[in-house]
Amino acid sequence: FFLSSGNGMPANFGSDNSSGVHPSIIEALAKASMGSAPAYGGDALTKKVESRLASLFECEVTALLVSTGTAANCIGLATLTSPFSGIYAHAEAHIANDESTAPELYTGGARQFIVGGDDAKPDLEELAQKIDVSGARGVHSVQPAVVSISNLTELGARFSPDEIAAYSELAKNRGMKLFMDGARFANAVAGGSESPADLTWRAGVDALSFGATKNGAMAAEALVFFNPDEAILAEFHRKRGGHLWSKHRYLAAQFDAYLEGDLWLELATASNTNMARLRDGISSSNNASILAGGDGNELFIAMEEDVAEGLLKRGHMFYAWPSLPKAHRLVTSFTATTAEIDEFIEDLNS
Repeated sequence: FFLSSGNGMPANFGSDNSSGVHPSIIEALAKASMGSAPAYGGDALTKKVESRLASLFECEVTALLVSTGTAANCIGLATLTSPFSGIYAHAEAHIANDESTAPELYTGGARQFIVGGDDAKPDLEELAQKIDVSGARGVHSVQPAVVSISNLTELGARFSPDEIAAYSELAKNRGMKLFMDGARFANAVAGGSESPADLTWRAGVDALSFGATKNGAMAAEALVFFNPDEAILAEFHRKRGGHLWSKHRYLAAQFDAYLEGDLWLELATASNTNMARLRDGISSSNNASILAGGDGNELFIAMEEDVAEGLLKRGHMFYAWPSLPKAHRLVTSFTATTAEIDEFIEDLNS
């Protein structure tokens, strides 16, 4: 391990999963631990969180709390599909690259189809063609069921409500559902002026995995259905998949603190602000160039291997991104400091 050449504060831009748990959430967990409460989501705190989520999204919702993003995504997809269905997403999508075969396991075998598109936003024309071709042979074909998008995308770009609505229109015209992977949904909301409702159901999203773990929670995600009638099987998929917590109040405690006083937006705004500082510093460097991202808290940059190796030897953390040329991904969190960011920029330019 090598310390940075400057003030000795190397940066960890490897993942926002590396960030700590916010003190308010730790405090909420400790408070929830006092006494006893009904198990399996029958507690008052879970009911409070469900009501808070309905208020946040300005509509009636069905919300299921789980502990991992993979569970939230896969339970959501399993609820909206069948074993002989198709799920359509961008080639960079998390469900296609970073969740092993969990989507296939939870759905009972639904097939994933991938398409290209700038900034990890599925190309609408290619998407429509892929859907129409894959489902063209009736009973012999995969039955198109779900279009899945991520906001932020896997290349750090933000979807606007109009862009989301275009995917919804494509899906609805074919009798399909629109699912949103929202592991960094807080960063997407913080990155613009639209409300959570504007970026979801008002634009045609049927279900959302609303992430908290990357943004200050210990382990908490909310699977939100905007049409409760479509969520009937979700609880059964959660139980079958081993993600119905007996001491459910500990999930609810995290989300209660996360939503209190808009802490979720405060932390995401801090992450985005840290990224803006990092992006500005990199944009003026001769040793790296920006390839993608920066709308929220993810940035993808190109740099020569000797430059990357030098930064890693000084203790900075980040990851190579093989799908882009000479690319490395940098992710900021609410725990990043200006000193760490400035140190990274200084070492990049040295």
